[in-house]
Amino acid sequence: MGTRGGFTRRDALRLAAAAGAGAAFAGPLARTAFGATTGTYDDGSDTVPGGLTGDVERVIIVGAGWAGLTVANALRNAGVGHVVLDGRGRIGGRAHTADVGGIPIDLGCSWIHGPYGNPMMKFAQQAGIGESTTGNVEHDSLILRFYDAFLSRELNPVEKMPPLALAAKFAGVDSATLADQLGPRSSVRDGAQAYLDGLGLQDPVRRETEFVIRLLSEFVYGTDWAELSLRYWAYANSESTYLGLGEGDFPDGGYTRLIRAMAGPQHVRLNHRVTAIEQDRRGVLVRALAGRRRVTLRGSHVVVAVPLGVLKRGTIAFDPGLPEAKRAAMSRVGFGTVEKVAMAFDEPFWSDTTHTHVLYISDHAPMELPYMVDMNRSHGVPALVAFYGGPAARPILSLDPDARLALTLDRLGEMMGRNVPPPRAFRATGWHDDPFSCGSYSAMRVGASPDDMDALAAPVAGRVLFAGEATNRARHSTADGAMSSGIREAKRLLGRASVTLSAG
Repeated sequence: MGTRGGFTRRDALRLAAAAGAGAAFAGPLARTAFGATTGTYDDGSDTVPGGLTGDVERVIIVGAGWAGLTVANALRNAGVGHVVLDGRGRIGGRAHTADVGGIPIDLGCSWIHGPYGNPMMKFAQQAGIGESTTGNVEHDSLILRFYDAFLSRELNPVEKMPPLALAAKFAGVDSATLADQLGPRSSVRDGAQAYLDGLGLQDPVRRETEFVIRLLSEFVYGTDWAELSLRYWAYANSESTYLGLGEGDFPDGGYTRLIRAMAGPQHVRLNHRVTAIEQDRRGVLVRALAGRRRVTLRGSHVVVAVPLGVLKRGTIAFDPGLPEAKRAAMSRVGFGTVEKVAMAFDEPFWSDTTHTHVLYISDHAPMELPYMVDMNRSHGVPALVAFYGGPAARPILSLDPDARLALTLDRLGEMMGRNVPPPRAFRATGWHDDPFSCGSYSAMRVGASPDDMDALAAPVAGRVLFAGEATNRARHSTADGAMSSGIREAKRLLGRASVTLSAG
């Protein structure tokens, strides 16, 4: 789940303008020699990015997530030599669909947010992958389970609507006004407290409204709401051109089908951990470890398509070093953590006609396990996915996976008022401690601006290029933002206003 300044993860009860929707493919579909369909895409602009030096002869792509695979797809269709490296033993990066008790569950990105005009939805249609539009949390607000542990009970429909409505009003209307009043150094927490003070709310309504606002900011971006920029959170959708209410749509079968369609016949050198990127007069040298074996590859250019968390950690050495402007932007932009406990049961005992997704105000620790998605509602399968993130993630991640499950079941039992059965299978994520992600996705902290994401996207010396969701000012922290950044860098390398992507 996630939101940009609103009551959904990215769209929050607000419509972005559909005109000028970026990265949509145009024209009839064609087929490649291996039977895949092809379409033409851009990144929302018909300009050709500049800043390139030298002839594009062999491109090394570091990272086989959405951004890297999109670049590789476009280069493959253009007949440009390239090689893709990834430190993991699988492709997909932060898109990872796991089999949990026979049910495909996305442990990373789950929704296609703002599906209308979205290149990810266009690509899904091109690949013949359907989507589920049911079970949207916002659409199900009348029947979701909203439990306030301070009251030791679930809120009834009359009680739960005020906090939901007031939080939505703050996100969609008042946050922008307060951002102007409080100034550029104000945080979402600053704005929320001013808003709640102005309303003169008392508990429990104040507590419940604050919880929802915090859910839509701190948990969504995986970052302390006292560090999140109120101004950017309030205006985040202003540059997005996609349309949609609610969380968005689930791709049928999970994101793995989309990733496989984007990868196609691409050979990826897995288990290759890149340690250094060097430039010389002939181009670039990329050094990696493949197990105990040291590997050096030469190319004319390199596209660095790793998460911002990896760049922040400094596990890839750059020679020459990165420019000060890029390093400063890396420091200002945050990289938050959102985690999941995915559980498959024999029966969906939590789900019926009047109870579905869960909002949970914990009296144990703030934002402990605030949100659970009912896959019985969304997919018709007996699975429940518990989310947590931000400051709450650290103490939970300190537990082993079995203990995280036990905590989740205990809290679920508290809400249900009875002991709940153990799942037949479960998976607990650990994106924060994964050395190839070091977190979940980027966040606009106080002091940062969209210009910082442009700085993250800027090429270095014309040969070292950067892609990934954190380099996309309009759609950061989304899978489609990563995809569009890959289109942008492919345009730069090919010197074209659009690129051809194949699906299959």
